[in-house]
Amino acid sequence: MSLSKNNMMEGEVVICEAKFHYMLYWLPILLTLLAIALPFIPIGSDTLKYRLIFSGIFLVLALLWYVVINNGKKFVLTNKRIILKTGIIMRNSKELMLRKCESINVQQTILGRIFNYGDVIVSTGEEKDVFKYIWGPMSFSTKVNEQIDKIASASSTTDITN
Repeated sequence: MSLSKNNMMEGEVVICEAKFHYMLYWLPILLTLLAIALPFIPIGSDTLKYRLIFSGIFLVLALLWYVVINNGKKFVLTNKRIILKTGIIMRNSKELMLRKCESINVQQTILGRIFNYGDVIVSTGEEKDVFKYIWGPMSFSTKVNEQIDKIASASSTTDITN
């Protein structure tokens, strides 16, 4: 998966990597469609050169936006923690220990329900982390809860034996 062995804790295994929904790409898609349509809009014959320049600019912006979105985010569930990494040049990493998670919430709009995407909100006491545009947020939430349950049952078994 996306995590190297150097970043893993002892005994840690990647359970799944969340997929981001294609609705995350609505702005690059809109810019691409605008870039394609712009040269064909009948404004005037002498403005074709400027429309082509703006089309090129829109295509470059859409490509850059797509690369930043696509390559800049990783959202991974392991058997011990949830990891969110963002950024290409500058890296921001959030790691939430599953044993400290108090609640998992899923928010879906009407479009999110139709196209099966939503926001997963993980709460650890006073901090809430929102992971947006997750594909299949309910199944991902179930996987997180299963791992939390495994950790809780393992710790209760350890408490009983000690």
